[in-house]
Amino acid sequence: MTESVRRLRRHYDRTDTSAELASAEPVEPGEGRMVGITIRLPQTTLDAARAVADEEGVKVTALLRAWVEQRLAERVDDRTVVPVADLRRLIARAARRHPG
Repeated sequence: MTESVRRLRRHYDRTDTSAELASAEPVEPGEGRMVGITIRLPQTTLDAARAVADEEGVKVTALLRAWVEQRLAERVDDRTVVPVADLRRLIARAARRHPG
C-alpha cells in the first residue's frame, strides 16, 4: 500500500462525511457519466491497441472507448442526434490521420 493510500485511509477513518453524503444528489446514468468495466483481451490485441494509441498520442483506454463509440455510431439510424462535440472530435481525428 502506498503512502498516499495510507494517508487517505487515515483521513477518512477519522473524518465524518455524513453531511456531504446527506446533501449528495443521485446521478442518473447517461451521457457524459463514465463507468468502468473490465474486459479480457488477448495480449497481442492489447499490445496492438497500445501501439496505435501511442501513434495517436492517446491513452489506450481512450482509444478503445473511441473504437466502441465509433462501432455503435455505425449502428444508429438517421433520427439519432449526434452531439456536435463528438462530430468535432471525429473531424479532428480524421484530419490528424489525413493532413492536407
